[in-house]
Amino acid sequence: MSENSVAIDAGTIADRARSLWRDASSRSASVGVELYAKVAIRSRVTRDNVGTGVTVDRTRETGLAVRALSAGRDHAGFAATSGLTGDSVRWAVDTASKFEARASALTPDPSEIIQSERWDLDVAAAPPDEATLTNHFMAQPHLEWVEAGTTVEVLIGAEGWLAVRRRHRVWALRAGPRTGLIAQRGFEDWEQHLDEGDGDDLFVSASKPAGLGVVVFRPGAATSVVGALVDAFHGPSSIRPIRLGDGWEISDEPVRADGLAGGSFDDAGFSTEPLVLAARGAWLGRLSGPGSFRRGSFREPPTEAASNLFMASGRDRTIPPDAVVAERCRILRLSNDVWVLGIDVAGTVEPNGLARRWLRIDPRALLAACSTRLGRTRVTPTGPMVPALVFEGILSE
Repeated sequence: MSENSVAIDAGTIADRARSLWRDASSRSASVGVELYAKVAIRSRVTRDNVGTGVTVDRTRETGLAVRALSAGRDHAGFAATSGLTGDSVRWAVDTASKFEARASALTPDPSEIIQSERWDLDVAAAPPDEATLTNHFMAQPHLEWVEAGTTVEVLIGAEGWLAVRRRHRVWALRAGPRTGLIAQRGFEDWEQHLDEGDGDDLFVSASKPAGLGVVVFRPGAATSVVGALVDAFHGPSSIRPIRLGDGWEISDEPVRADGLAGGSFDDAGFSTEPLVLAARGAWLGRLSGPGSFRRGSFREPPTEAASNLFMASGRDRTIPPDAVVAERCRILRLSNDVWVLGIDVAGTVEPNGLARRWLRIDPRALLAACSTRLGRTRVTPTGPMVPALVFEGILSE
């Protein structure tokens, strides 16, 4: 079967992966082979420079990765390559079997009860056609581009078990003062989602002014802060913090219908379950071990990381009137003790309505300053599902 004939059908791709795995496994009797295969198709509509027309780009991505496993070694060999051809998989297994590129060798134990086949599939659905994408896109002048696509991933363990995952997603880039990506899992009601963008349900209070140093990070800005804090204080080699802010309640929930990532099994084949990282002011756990392995792309080996970080909606929707409101946030992690936050603040006289403020802070102080959550939880394009977050006392006069 030629690579171009492999349709974006989970069953067809699984059959192709099985054939490649059998080919790879036959090349060495002393090395176990885990095969990861990925196929993705996407259509993107982009506004032209004049703004009156569009270009349509169609992308098809295929690739595979091999972990070579050998008894007595404390690491696995790894190799990845584009394509789903026999030549590709033979090169990958031969390269991985040299054990020069190191990867985790952790896999489900053969003694564990694992189903021979596991299927974690979004409901079969066709993506919006290019005419529909274009028509809705042109009616939204604030959008720079919109993209819809489907990804199928297949994982086959050294023992021959099969795990298949299919995901549908829609992405868009919004322009203007609140420039940023918009993302949705699934194709249902995608037009409505783009119309709403990442609009929140917050409003400014007319009550007493905010105290000095109150910063409200809207969901699009909060996602960067949440990801960095989780990595620093809930990552596999993180340091347990002494103090958490009252607003810092977070979990990793791999199985969510609205989650952009994750699923019922991780990217090493282990079953997944929700993990509470912090609640009621208490630190409760780290992202590590079985159930937490993720791949950033097919070119990367599985490493311990979050899937769908989740923070519950806030009980209030009120932004204090004198609070600094952050629309976007960039984090420079200079060391374990020093971070620099680049905060794009709303309500300024700058041409785009935003001004960049720089904040130098100890990440432990940032974590302790997370005082509360505001508004409803939103799915953010980088993965975390977060509401707006309030941090108190992180700005100086």
